[in-house]
Amino acid sequence: MDRKGIAILVVAFGLMVSWPWMVTQIYPPKPVDPASTNKVAQAAASGTTAPAASSAPVPVAAAAAVVPPQLGAGAPEQTLVLENDKVRATFSSLGGGLKHVELKDYRARIHRSKEDPDKELAALNKPAFVPAFTHVNTEALTGDGVFVLSRAAGGIRAEKTLAGGLKVVKEFKLTTNFQFRATVRIENTGGQPVAVPAQELVIGTGSPMDPHETPDQQGAHWFNGEKSEHFDAARFSNATLGCIPGTPFTEIQAGNTNVVWASVHNRFFTLIALPEKPADRLVVRDYPLIAPSKEQMANDGKLNPKPQAYQAAFLYPSATLAPGAVLERRYEGYAGPKEYFTLSRLDPQLDLVMDFTGFTGFFAKGLLLSLNGLHQFIPSYGWCIIAITVIIKGLFWPLTAASTRSMKRMQAIQPQLAAVKEKYKDNPSKLNEQTLKVMKDNKVNPAAGCLPMLIQFPVFIGFFFMLRTAIELRGESFLWAWDLSQPDTLFVIPGLGFFPFLGVAGVGLPINLLPLLMGCTSLYLASLTPMSPQMDPAQQKMMKYMPVFFTLFLYNYSSGLTLYWTVQNLITVLQTKLTKMNADKQEPAAPAGPTSLLKRKQ
Repeated sequence: MDRKGIAILVVAFGLMVSWPWMVTQIYPPKPVDPASTNKVAQAAASGTTAPAASSAPVPVAAAAAVVPPQLGAGAPEQTLVLENDKVRATFSSLGGGLKHVELKDYRARIHRSKEDPDKELAALNKPAFVPAFTHVNTEALTGDGVFVLSRAAGGIRAEKTLAGGLKVVKEFKLTTNFQFRATVRIENTGGQPVAVPAQELVIGTGSPMDPHETPDQQGAHWFNGEKSEHFDAARFSNATLGCIPGTPFTEIQAGNTNVVWASVHNRFFTLIALPEKPADRLVVRDYPLIAPSKEQMANDGKLNPKPQAYQAAFLYPSATLAPGAVLERRYEGYAGPKEYFTLSRLDPQLDLVMDFTGFTGFFAKGLLLSLNGLHQFIPSYGWCIIAITVIIKGLFWPLTAASTRSMKRMQAIQPQLAAVKEKYKDNPSKLNEQTLKVMKDNKVNPAAGCLPMLIQFPVFIGFFFMLRTAIELRGESFLWAWDLSQPDTLFVIPGLGFFPFLGVAGVGLPINLLPLLMGCTSLYLASLTPMSPQMDPAQQKMMKYMPVFFTLFLYNYSSGLTLYWTVQNLITVLQTKLTKMNADKQEPAAPAGPTSLLKRKQ
């Protein structure tokens, strides 16, 4: 590689490293208008809710980080537990709702050592500022926030008597697997009509289960009967084109009497609420959690420096209850893993929380279904990934073989192309015309080398999105990889955490074998693939060493993805060599084209 190529790589790498800082300097965040904050809270406090003209999301500008007050602060807490073979649900008297749900089959964190003493169960709505199915910003429905808990008819009952004859009663029952039912009743037990203010009922909070989870792995979904929408860190940052900072939001409202269901989630687990009748609107807020200290960050650079929690709530309009009248709302709930088969059997379309939408979602869903289908016959998910890769490469074999034959013909006509380039070096249009003519006469397709990669790229993107949330791979080991949803770190070299992309501050330089194998096989495959003669030399060098950038990008990503890419490279190398061997057995035809150009040059 010459100095020019090295300079290009250095400049590109420098831009990649410094890009976030440069964007912040060029486009600093916009100042916040304090008057535009906390509109929902103000409306609820006044007992009114502004009607929405449409179901378009309504963002609210960010204010200083505010943690919502906890109900019944300072009062003693009473808890009761319901459980079945899958979940253990804990209910709190502070707010009279679902405090959290522990999942018996899942650990909160996966460790390399199977003997690790950390036995904490995975839990949803933990940490959370208030229990799920709790009214907030409406003192008329919460009072001092302390409810009376009791067991009733195989479930839990929370009850609160309020001023003016109002009574709030909540009932919870576990059904099967990860499902539950909740009923919220507002009763007028007095002798006079009572005005019930606008209500905001929290359905849950999505928080990171592991302190290493990144902000893009938490958020909230909602479904309007036709399509779903996702609110995550990127949406709340309000960045233009995903990188130019704008004024961030602290809350987003959506829906217009059409909130069929809503959910909050982290990377692998979700809490979903389905009202019996669609809710009026949905509000999602993001709140900061306790950030790791400087000492903690220094000891582990993989910690999320700014953990956030996403709280979702249904909004209902004010109402007037006649004496003896009851306002009752019923909900079906799900608190469990984002497991496609489990969710797809539940209506309506709860599998949309997997975020398998659009063009890439089509491939992600197909790959996940194939992965689970193969797992019925192959016990190891690692071998399932290999099997899927072999099947995909088999389907693309004819295309890859045709591409390899075209590239071989491309190599055979290099002398003719060089002669054309020399003759018409001062006439670009004629050069392009004659180059294409030589390729056409020799049945060479200039795009043949890129076509297989372009066609298979959506499959790779599908793998990328599928592996982000595939709980099937969580904790699954394969060869030396102890968790296919995590990097396959063999050991860590301390003191080298400063390496960009590769090192982890405070930890060191992890040695991840699969990304290194992926990079080596990608470089070798690139050496077998001749570049198009029409491509600029600088572009040829960039394309040749592009695998280096992919290796840096995916070095600390899940080992399941790098396993797929490594196996794909090995199979492609084998395909390329076999195709060339078969072509060599045949007598090569003499190149067609303007050979007189060579004679004139001589």
